[in-house]
Amino acid sequence: MKLLRRPSAMPLAALVTISWLAACQEQSGGPEQVVADAIERHGGDIFDRVHMAWDFRGVPFEVLQEDGRFRFQRTVTDSLGQATVEVMENEGSWVEEDGARVDLDPRQRARLETAVNSVVYFGFLPFRLDDPPVRHRDLGTAELDGESYRKIEVTFEQEGGGSDWEDRFIYWFHAEDHTLDYLAYREAADVETTRFRRAVNRREVGGLVVQDYENYTGDPDVGDVAEYDRLFEAGDLRLVSMVEFDDLQVHPLGASGSP
Repeated sequence: MKLLRRPSAMPLAALVTISWLAACQEQSGGPEQVVADAIERHGGDIFDRVHMAWDFRGVPFEVLQEDGRFRFQRTVTDSLGQATVEVMENEGSWVEEDGARVDLDPRQRARLETAVNSVVYFGFLPFRLDDPPVRHRDLGTAELDGESYRKIEVTFEQEGGGSDWEDRFIYWFHAEDHTLDYLAYREAADVETTRFRRAVNRREVGGLVVQDYENYTGDPDVGDVAEYDRLFEAGDLRLVSMVEFDDLQVHPLGASGSP
């Protein structure tokens, strides 16, 4: 049988401290609320019904999303000028050559989906961080560049989490502005990769708050990605690339599905 302590056994100062901590926790919210606030800050429901287009490292991308229906595509042009449209839709993935659909084997489909979906996923974070397979864990607070952040870990359930469900992400959300300012990730692939990204060039396009990223790595590579904030503050990271969305267009869809 569990014994209950008498309330009078607890000092008044301790009661005040516990009440203060509970009030702070209620005000700041749990990790799911932190993510929800960030999604709302970055544009909220606009992302569910939208048509977007941009260039990423010289390759045109296009996204259409409408109440759970989606089409992601990129157009790849070879050295002879032959364009191939790589398509992901609810029903599956394929390529289009000269307007004709060409089906792919499972390995080709997986490669296409990884290449296309990863650009869309990373480019429009924090959207999709509230998907059903996502698991959130509160890692407390952190300070970066003199600003206060909520530090949230994201992992995935195997069921519905995709082929890369073992990846691990850390997100730093601004405590007051609710923006996603930094992120780190570990890809659990054959060759494990970790990166740290800092948001830059934040702007509002078509009602969405979008941003590019500076892409950093540790040297040697970082084992625990949750330590990336400390290494960034110490100046121990190396900039390896930029993640930039060029000529981004965002058109929210009306009730009829038209911009």
